[in-house]
Amino acid sequence: MPSVPFPVITLLALLFFLSVALLPGKTRHRGTLCFLVACIVLISVSTLRWEYDSTLLRNAQSWLAMLLPPLAWHCFISMTEIGRLRHWVLLFLPGAISLCIRIIWPLSTDLILIVLFAGYGCSLLRIACQGERRLTLSRLGKLPQTIKMGIFAGCFLCISALTDLMIAFDFSINGGKLAPDMIVVVQILLLPLIGVAVISAGRTEAISSQDVRETSSRVCDADPAEDMSELYAGIEELVRKTQIYLDPDLTLSALARKTGVPARHLSAAVNAVMRCNVSQWINGFRIERAKELLLSTPLPVTDIMLESGFMTKSNFNREFQRVAGVSPTLFRRQAHDNSEMSSEIN
Repeated sequence: MPSVPFPVITLLALLFFLSVALLPGKTRHRGTLCFLVACIVLISVSTLRWEYDSTLLRNAQSWLAMLLPPLAWHCFISMTEIGRLRHWVLLFLPGAISLCIRIIWPLSTDLILIVLFAGYGCSLLRIACQGERRLTLSRLGKLPQTIKMGIFAGCFLCISALTDLMIAFDFSINGGKLAPDMIVVVQILLLPLIGVAVISAGRTEAISSQDVRETSSRVCDADPAEDMSELYAGIEELVRKTQIYLDPDLTLSALARKTGVPARHLSAAVNAVMRCNVSQWINGFRIERAKELLLSTPLPVTDIMLESGFMTKSNFNREFQRVAGVSPTLFRRQAHDNSEMSSEIN
C-alpha cells in the first residue's frame, strides 16, 4: 500500500480549513485568510522540497518562510495606532536585511529564520497581552476574538522558532536523523490549534478602517490618579447622549476621539468603575437598546440585532445571554407572557 508523506496530509488539512473559512454565510477575517494562504503556499513548497530536493526549491522555501512572520505581524499591528513610517520599517526592514544576509552567507538561513519567527512571535504576544489598550483600531465587538487570534499567531511563530532551533541542533549532532519526526510531531500539535482558530475566526468580520466622526470639542486632560468615578460619569453621559455605541464599526480609538478622553484613561476608568473591559461595556449599551426594541416593536430579532449595533447573530446572542441571562427570543416571550398575565389579573 503506498504511503502518503505527512506534509501532504498537513497540506490537505490546511486546504480544508481554508474551505471552511470561505463557506457561504461566513464573514471573512482578512488577516486569518492571508496567514492561512501563506501557510498553504509554504507547506506546498516544503512538501515539494522534501520530495524533489533542488536549489530552487530550497531557496523558495527559505524566502517564503522569511515572509511568513512579517505577514502575521502585519495582520495585527495594523489594528494599533503605530506610526506609518515605523510600521513599514518594522515590516520590511528585518526581512530585507535577512534576505541580504542569506545571499551573502547561505549557511545563516536557520539562524535567520529562528530570529525572525521568535522576534515577530514575541511582538505579537506582547501586543495581544496589552489587549484593548494597544488594539485601539480593532472593532470593539470583535476585540476578544482579535486578542485570541493574536495570542495564537504569536504562539505559532514562537513554536516554529523553537522547532527550527531543535532541527538545527539535530542536524549538527545527528545529521538530521530526527528532523522528520520532529516536523511530524509539531504539525500534529499545531493542526488542531490552526483548525480551531480558523473556524472561530470565520465568525468574525474583517476589520474596517471607517472611523466615527469627531463631533466633540471637549478635551479631557484628566490624570489617571484622579477620581475615576467622575471621569467615568462624564464618559457615560456623552456615550448615552450621542448613542455612538450603535455604530457597529466603533473602535476604542474612535471612542476616545468622540469623548475627548485618551484611550488609556478611558479604558482605565471603565475597568475601575464597571469592572469590565470597554468591549463588554459598549455591548451593555447595545443590549439595553435591543431590550427596548424587543419590548416596544414587533421587529424580527435579526433586525433588532442590526439596529442595536451588532453585526453577527452569534455575537449578539452571546452578549445578550451574558447580560440578560436569557436569549433575545426567550426575553421577548417572557415579557409578552408577563404582560398578558398582568392584563388578566387587572
